[in-house]
Amino acid sequence: MTRRSDVIALAEQQVIQARTAVFAEYDAARTRLRRRTSSPVFIGGVLLGAIALGYLAFGRAKPRLPVCRESPGRPSAWSRAGRTAQVLLPLLIALNSATKAARAPRADSSGTGS
Repeated sequence: MTRRSDVIALAEQQVIQARTAVFAEYDAARTRLRRRTSSPVFIGGVLLGAIALGYLAFGRAKPRLPVCRESPGRPSAWSRAGRTAQVLLPLLIALNSATKAARAPRADSSGTGS
């Protein structure tokens, strides 16, 4: 009977160790996920994705009239692309500078390199 209780005790110990390892891995994964979702790259990507999705959903849903392509009141495709680039360019520049700042080593706050 002692041998059987030793086997059960060993199995319980292994279950406890495995459970502890799983919880530690879960906590590490949550920490990594939290760090990645708070990064400027992720936030900028979500913002740009939302803008692109909004453009595809609402900007292209307007009915197209079968009239002359070069009518004076209707902007051309190049004009719309230029306006889209004009809106997205500051966002891309901000995203680029945020990622450079995040990757740069921390400088001394006094401004002297010592």
